[in-house]
Amino acid sequence: MVINVETATYQTMLHSPLFYSSSEGVLISADRILGSTALTYSLAYNLGILKKNYFLFGEEAVNHNYHELADLPLLVSDGKPIHVNYKEETFKSTEYLSERSLTVTIPSSNKGDLGKFKKTDPHWMSSDSAVTISKVRRYIGLAPGSTFEVTVWSEELLPDDLFLTLGIRRSGELRLKKTKPANRVHLNIYLLSQVYGLDEQTILELYNASGKLVRGSDYRKHHILDVDVKLVNDKILPLVFGG
Repeated sequence: MVINVETATYQTMLHSPLFYSSSEGVLISADRILGSTALTYSLAYNLGILKKNYFLFGEEAVNHNYHELADLPLLVSDGKPIHVNYKEETFKSTEYLSERSLTVTIPSSNKGDLGKFKKTDPHWMSSDSAVTISKVRRYIGLAPGSTFEVTVWSEELLPDDLFLTLGIRRSGELRLKKTKPANRVHLNIYLLSQVYGLDEQTILELYNASGKLVRGSDYRKHHILDVDVKLVNDKILPLVFGG
């Protein structure tokens, strides 16, 4: 089955610190790989093809339903890290229903040590202390200047230049500029299986062809790396755009 869609690969640069939760607790840190779910939402909002829900109630407020992404005329890869640095560590006191902030920053070195704690730091700021209602937490974000590669398949021709926001309070600013088409992309397993309905055999085929898998701290953050774009065109596009 031949699917006629537009394909665009973007060189993506971060212009402000990006904080999002890949792991939670006292330590809240961001992964090197930008998740395709967040990128899909941000791109859909930017293009005006998805309406923002400012208020969620009940079960939707606790467990987000990503199935609305299946109806979008888009397929977005994960953000493949090209050059990634970490900005700093931020420590915030978080209280129930409010945030009263005590912010401390420890710059990272060029070697990427993420500003690790020294033994002289207070024990209640250490990463192994328990989380309470009022707690100083560690935030590790991605630094401005970090670059990624994102590939988008769409029914309509996309702009050459895009500006997206994502992350905590949507403070991470991304500039996307079209570049030469990618031969391989990173893909999110949760999006493929639970949103687009790929069966286990097809996902296994993608993994076997790639041979590279990264498991995140959450089942929605598992990635197959460097999947051949030809396989995406053959195995995934018919499910996303064929209906």
